[in-house]
Amino acid sequence: MSLDYILLGLLRQPASGRDLNGWFEHAFRHFWAAESSQIYRTLSRLEERDLISGEKRPAAKGPPLRMYSITPAGRARLHAWLHDGPLMSDTRQSQLAQVLFLAELSAEGREQFLQTLRDEYKARLEELHRVAANVDDNADPSSAPNVEEFFRRLTVDAGIHQYESWIRWVDRALALHASWAKQHQASAQAAHPPSLQEKDHE
Repeated sequence: MSLDYILLGLLRQPASGRDLNGWFEHAFRHFWAAESSQIYRTLSRLEERDLISGEKRPAAKGPPLRMYSITPAGRARLHAWLHDGPLMSDTRQSQLAQVLFLAELSAEGREQFLQTLRDEYKARLEELHRVAANVDDNADPSSAPNVEEFFRRLTVDAGIHQYESWIRWVDRALALHASWAKQHQASAQAAHPPSLQEKDHE
């Protein structure tokens, strides 16, 4: 149901389904994921309930676009959701579920997984920096021209800090794993020293 409210909030300014898809793919994916089909299904449901209205408008290129905007009933529903206070939900971090079972891989495989994870976080961080770079002052919330823009920038700022934190964690994980693997290897060698026969072959 939270996607309903996110779309209601976004549609305080008219937007097409294509606009909404673009926002979820770039600016919002650090806190909410939504597939295109899910977005359009939700738009249809909201329109059926008279929480948003839609009308076809000419597009700069291509066929007309259906533009959606919030209705008074939708705005009342949005306000009720906000007045309920922060909704803390459990997040699903699929990558951490994989980290939990990395012992199944070789040391090289474990390091490769963590490095790939770091690269993914870095790519997402760079994408958010590109979003910020589209604003003259690099999306600094304190320089926002109005309260609407202040809180929009604040969500981007949260995403930037989030991915910076994850990158620091992966760097720590790589260092800890390298140290642990080295100590474990030394302990294993101490517990099982080479036999005389093995030494003769060396």
